[in-house]
Amino acid sequence: MEQLLARPEMQSAVIPFVVALLAYLALRRLTATAWLWALLFAFLVAAALINGLTVSPLTGTRKIILLTIASLFAAALLHWVLANRDLQRRFTTIICQVAILWVFWTVLGRMNSASMVLFLAGTISLVLMLEWLFVRVVDEPAKLHGAGFSLLLGVGLAATAAASALLGQLALALAAASGGAFLGWVLTGDARGKQTREPVAVLPYVMAPALLGVAAVIFARLPWYALIPLAAIPLAVDLIPQKVESRFLRALLASLPGLVIALSVGFYIWQTGSSVSGY
Repeated sequence: MEQLLARPEMQSAVIPFVVALLAYLALRRLTATAWLWALLFAFLVAAALINGLTVSPLTGTRKIILLTIASLFAAALLHWVLANRDLQRRFTTIICQVAILWVFWTVLGRMNSASMVLFLAGTISLVLMLEWLFVRVVDEPAKLHGAGFSLLLGVGLAATAAASALLGQLALALAAASGGAFLGWVLTGDARGKQTREPVAVLPYVMAPALLGVAAVIFARLPWYALIPLAAIPLAVDLIPQKVESRFLRALLASLPGLVIALSVGFYIWQTGSSVSGY
């Protein structure tokens, strides 16, 4: 059993997918935020298997794990506290940028002024773009989860191809969890009432890809321009009209554009390697 659980494909694909699917099915009648709790439980299990849940020493990767867990908690609970949608959007943008600064503060300290300005401009633009695009689709579960799943998959594949297995596994585990909750929605529909439609619900889909993607650029020498098509995945998903009643067909239409982009970027990085560029 230990050998089976130690296999990367189990840790970053099968286990988080199954945990998220079962958690969603168990919670959908109890809470409208069932998909967020499903992602949280699945990511906790996957992170424990991949990297352990110890926080000492507090490395950049462990900071990303803690922040991803915190973002899932916040997305599931803060809509009760922050009722104003504009305030939720500002909170999402600000907390994501603060998270990036905390994770990469040591790296920033070693940059010259020009590099620091470019880094800050790039990360702020990335967060703003993802937040704006995901809020556009927050009212449509198929598009929201199709875009989130594809984006995390793309980041995971690109990070892995850029020779960062750990970052890649974490992104792929969260993608698998998103896929499990997505399948739960396809099979059974919305949670009790409706799934959370508040802007703060997109926080994990903004923070996790941004942190893992930037970390892959900084630490794994992933070419920075690989994040551009990946960040455009929610836009590509939103452009596909969904005039069908079937949840399965809506999920398929919402997933295909992002999957094409994610697989294309992963294949490109795998073919070209990551040593030619980076930050």
